[in-house]
Amino acid sequence: MSEFSFGPEVLADAEKLLFISGIDRDSLKRIQDHLVVVDAARKAGVKHIVYTSLAYPERARFGLEDVHLATEHAIKAAGIPYTFLRNTFYTEYYLVPQELKRAVEKGKLYSLTQGKKINFVSRDDMAKAAVVVLTSEGHTNKIYEITAPQAYSYKDIAEILTEITGKKVEYIEATVEEYSAYLTEIGVSEEAKRWDSGMRQPGFINGWAEETDRALADLIGEENIKSPKQIIQAMFV
Repeated sequence: MSEFSFGPEVLADAEKLLFISGIDRDSLKRIQDHLVVVDAARKAGVKHIVYTSLAYPERARFGLEDVHLATEHAIKAAGIPYTFLRNTFYTEYYLVPQELKRAVEKGKLYSLTQGKKINFVSRDDMAKAAVVVLTSEGHTNKIYEITAPQAYSYKDIAEILTEITGKKVEYIEATVEEYSAYLTEIGVSEEAKRWDSGMRQPGFINGWAEETDRALADLIGEENIKSPKQIIQAMFV
């Protein structure tokens, strides 16, 4: 059983709960922690849970899809009205300033996605969507796939880097072994390699992360969604 302590007294008098997924790396432990929160919410009489899930978890190959699906089912089983904000990939985790500046410096952007696209959304934009759901009506028992209207390939990102910096950035499709060797060649430590966003990219090669939905645009306005180009421009100011 989970050792996570979170009793109904914490939620006393709360009508709505924004439930953000836990951080335990052990998926079973994370599910157990989530069940503690759901149980506490039910005992406290919470009338609406807004849970930050994962985009397209039924098709995902990301490693956390089971955690999110289990939590969604638990919330439904508890009989608590819900809204599931199925968040796509944090732009901040996949378009990392240090790595993109390195790509510009070396003139190379490696990708392990085999040309597949990824849907990027900033955490700020996801937070804005949560605010809308929490402060307006009409979202009860709905599931929103929180994606941008357009997905981008890393070839697109290389072209954006070239346009913004004026320096040619070559897009290179590589294997995990080739990319790892490249990182070693330029002096990236083994510890840093484990955190490099490129090493997480093989999970996207079946194309499931290319899916898009209008939910985010409908919630916060398409004109308010930060594009990868806007985010990258801010990195090179």
